[in-house]
Amino acid sequence: MKSLTQNSLKIGILGGGQLGWMMILEGRKYPFKFYVLGNLDEPACRIADRCYPVDKYKEMIDEVDVVTFEFEHVSDEALNYAEDKGKLLPRISTVELKRERYKEKEFYKEHDLPTPRFFIAEDGEEALKILKEEFNGEAVLKESVGGYDGKGIYFIRGDVDRYESIIRGKRVKFVVEELVKFDYEASIIAVRDKKGNFRAYPPTFNYNEKGILVYNYGPIKREGFVEIAKRLANSLDYVGTMGIEFFVRNGEILINEFSPRVHNTGHYTLDSAFVSQFEQHLRAITGLELGETDLLSFGGMVNILGTDYVPYEVLNYGKVYWYGKSEVKKRRKMGHVNVVGESLEEVRQKVETVMKLIYKNGLDL
Repeated sequence: MKSLTQNSLKIGILGGGQLGWMMILEGRKYPFKFYVLGNLDEPACRIADRCYPVDKYKEMIDEVDVVTFEFEHVSDEALNYAEDKGKLLPRISTVELKRERYKEKEFYKEHDLPTPRFFIAEDGEEALKILKEEFNGEAVLKESVGGYDGKGIYFIRGDVDRYESIIRGKRVKFVVEELVKFDYEASIIAVRDKKGNFRAYPPTFNYNEKGILVYNYGPIKREGFVEIAKRLANSLDYVGTMGIEFFVRNGEILINEFSPRVHNTGHYTLDSAFVSQFEQHLRAITGLELGETDLLSFGGMVNILGTDYVPYEVLNYGKVYWYGKSEVKKRRKMGHVNVVGESLEEVRQKVETVMKLIYKNGLDL
């Protein structure tokens, strides 16, 4: 029988942020070594076995057994090199869908996956034309290239004049999408291994503001999410953990977007699940058996955004994860607080209390 110590692998992580940091912390349970491509002052680099500057990507990738990424917008050269070496998981085909938003939307359409109605515009002028003719001045305009946590996204609710001068001159592709009047937003954290085995955590309720997650909690009772997540993972021939965000409108479930990596909406699994999303990702990419995704308790998470003010009282309600970033910036994720409870209502109340303690003057995004 093969032992875990025989699977003592070197794992390369592209990106040095908090997702890589939590991946390494969870991976210390195993005899793995972690090499990170990033800056020395970034969270993951501070606890890695070795940190490489971005221009040394070939050296790092040649040294490790498997390469993954904690964020899809990392060095294209490093991603391509890892793919060429046959070491990248998830595969680069999943990242390519995220490099340009329109490719992701077209993938959903081609594979009959439910998503809001959309059109592709070649530039800002065409996007404005589609906005007016197809959506009567109410839609979401998303710059196809780049963008994260709400960047490059314009929510237009009839106030076209406010954005027209900004958008018209842009020479980039846009996704012009219906402005979904949803009942609520939700997400699923799913994992699939090399053999095609699939598992998913229960769905959570998410609260986003200006395109960035503020808090979430769960599990919520609703059918349909897991089936859609499985279809997406199988269509991508995916290996690893992924986050999938949804709109729910009059009982209809629509994919907003997926992320080919561990995800902010899955942080609660660090304390509410027997096996966290981060450990699941490592199990999937290294060939270990996937863990159970049943929750041990109700749970939730509050993001610490753009502030380093976390009063001691927070510890009466939750568990703090502080990323140790060198500078506080507006909207920047400085850490998060996980809460658990015996009921969804108890978790909701704790989330509300933590929000009031951290954002005593209100959330400023």
